[in-house]
Amino acid sequence: MYGVLIFLHLVVAVVLVLAILVQQPQKGGMASIMGGAETVFGGGGAAPFMAKLTTGLAVAFMVTSLGLVVLSARQVRRTDAQPWPAPTRPATPAMPTAPALPPTGGN
Repeated sequence: MYGVLIFLHLVVAVVLVLAILVQQPQKGGMASIMGGAETVFGGGGAAPFMAKLTTGLAVAFMVTSLGLVVLSARQVRRTDAQPWPAPTRPATPAMPTAPALPPTGGN
């Protein structure tokens, strides 16, 4: 469920950014580069359609954001309620000692 919500959130975010870039800007921008959006959406212009689309995408972005927060909080509570067992240290074997070397005679 969490992965599906993340995917949906990312799709909504990308489409929201594209919808904002296509809107008729106050001072030039992407829509003016592409020749304006009036011809694509009819004589009335794209303002009402794009405004509604942007509002809907913004609401969807907020809802998916809140959903991700709620799911994350539930996962944290689950891990807090069932703590992991304390790690046990493995028994270390005793290090063998090296045999003593006989003294060497020398000058």
